[in-house]
Amino acid sequence: MVRDRIQSKLNNFREYTILDARDLAEYVGFTDDEVHTLCDEHGLDYAECRSWYDGYRQHGLEIYNPESVVMAVEDRKFKSYWSQTSTYQVIAERLRENFKGTRDAVIRMMAGESVDVRVTSYMNTLTDFATRDDIFTYLLHIGYLAYDEENGTCRIPNREIWQEWEFAAAVVDEYEETDNIIRASKELLQATIDGDEEAVARALDESHIHVTGNRSYNNEDALQSAIYLAYLYAINKYTIIREATSGRGFADVVFTPIKQTDPALIIELKRNSSTESALDQIKEKRYFDCLSHYEGNLLFVGINYDEKDKTHTCRIERYVK
Repeated sequence: MVRDRIQSKLNNFREYTILDARDLAEYVGFTDDEVHTLCDEHGLDYAECRSWYDGYRQHGLEIYNPESVVMAVEDRKFKSYWSQTSTYQVIAERLRENFKGTRDAVIRMMAGESVDVRVTSYMNTLTDFATRDDIFTYLLHIGYLAYDEENGTCRIPNREIWQEWEFAAAVVDEYEETDNIIRASKELLQATIDGDEEAVARALDESHIHVTGNRSYNNEDALQSAIYLAYLYAINKYTIIREATSGRGFADVVFTPIKQTDPALIIELKRNSSTESALDQIKEKRYFDCLSHYEGNLLFVGINYDEKDKTHTCRIERYVK
C-alpha cells in the first residue's frame, strides 16, 4: 500500500508485512526446518546455506530468502542470487540522501551490529524520506535489512545482502571511506590468517582512528569498536561471538568459521599490558574450550593497545591440540 501524503487510499484492513506477518510469518519465506531438510536431501552444507540466506526472524521463526535457496539447490552452489532479481542501486540511492547518523549506522551494521530504528514514522511512500529511520524502514520492507521487533533494531541479515551493501558503498562518493575500510578489512583478515603480526597491528592503528575522536581514543569501548570495525569483512566467513563464555571466563572475540577449511580465531584484547599476557590469558583460562567441537586449525590472537603511544601490537600463535 502506498499512501498519498498522509491519507491512505485504502483503509480499515490489516497489513501483513515483513515487519510483522503475524500468523502468516511461516509463509513469508522458507523456515529453518525446511531449509535443513533441503540441504540434507541435496547434499548441501547447511551452515553455509544459513550464513548466505538466513537472518530474517519473526515470531520465533528463522526465515530464509526462498528464491535464493531454490537457486542454490538447483545450481548446487552458494552465491548471491539477489542481484539477479534486484539491484544494490536501491541502497545507493537511499545512502546518497545522507541523513544525519546514516553512515555511522551503516558501518556498524556492516560490522555485524544492530542499530536502533523507529519504524512507525515511515509513511509508506517511495519519495518522501525525511530521516535515517525512514530510509532504514523502507529498506526493511524490501528485504535489505532485517527487523528485531522486540528490541526495535535492524541489521543486515546475511552474507548475500551484505554483498549488496558492499556494492552500494563502493559507488556512493560519500561512502568512499567506508569502501576503503571494507577493502582494508579483507586484507587484515588474510594477514591474521597468514600470521603477519605487523600488518595486523598497522591495520588496527588505522581502524582505531576511524571509530573515535581524541577525547575517547583511549576508551575501552573505542578499542573494542576498533577491533570489530577492523575485522568487518570477517562476517562473510565467520560466526562472530563477542565476550563468549568459555573455559574459566569470557573470551573477548571468538571467530568460528563457516567452512572447516578456514581457521578459527580467538582474540584477546589488552590495554597498557602486553600481547604475551593476552595469549597467556587465552591459555590459562582455556578459552579454546568453546571450540572443542571444532576440528580445524585454531589461532590465538593477542592484541595490546598502548594508550601513551596510541599504537597496537599483535602476537599470533597456532594452537596445537
